[in-house]
Amino acid sequence: MTERRNVATYRWDGRAWIVQFRDPDIATFGRTLAAAKRHARSALAVYLEVSDLDDPGADVVDDVRLPAGVADDVRAVVDRRAKVEALRAEVAEATKRAAADLRAAGLSTRDVGEILGVSGARVAQIERAARDSDGREAQRFDT
Repeated sequence: MTERRNVATYRWDGRAWIVQFRDPDIATFGRTLAAAKRHARSALAVYLEVSDLDDPGADVVDDVRLPAGVADDVRAVVDRRAKVEALRAEVAEATKRAAADLRAAGLSTRDVGEILGVSGARVAQIERAARDSDGREAQRFDT
């Protein structure tokens, strides 16, 4: 079965989020955005006469229209958060590699932690996670 995209457009009217599907022509609302999303999916399921939107392959795309004057600021914050998350993952990976290199050079977990600016317990945790993931990978290839 082909998946059908149903675009739900959300607009804040000062009191509630108004939700409108264009095709099919369905409208609902919610006092919070989360409630509006739940109501929109529920209304679409009733219209399609299904209990679960996954069954007929109905994909709901949320198009949230923000109040005037804040959309650019919100977009900038979302972009910054994405960059921060990418940098956080990069730093975590670099920390893991550096900790492994320092431990391989014979430094204690406390010294590695002091050098990297984390606790010795965190260094031990990183080592355990690396050992556990190595064990799972080795198991996976052995079978």
